[in-house]
Amino acid sequence: MSTQTTALTSRSTEFHYITTVQTRDGVLNTRDGLLTVPTGFTRAECFTHLLGQLKAEYGSPISVLYFALEPNQL
Repeated sequence: MSTQTTALTSRSTEFHYITTVQTRDGVLNTRDGLLTVPTGFTRAECFTHLLGQLKAEYGSPISVLYFALEPNQL
């Protein structure tokens, strides 16, 4: 089991994100979370992925007021 865990971790990277969006109705939402993506994903790909989730939840269009993405390590 330990070998599988090591293999999976080496193929993915975990990021912590914070984002604030505003819907067309003026609703503001700030959230943070962890995003695990395949190693090699770009910042733009992570943003597009998260934006897709937010649009599915809030509808389109939405305005991104703030977006931060950092590796989830110290």
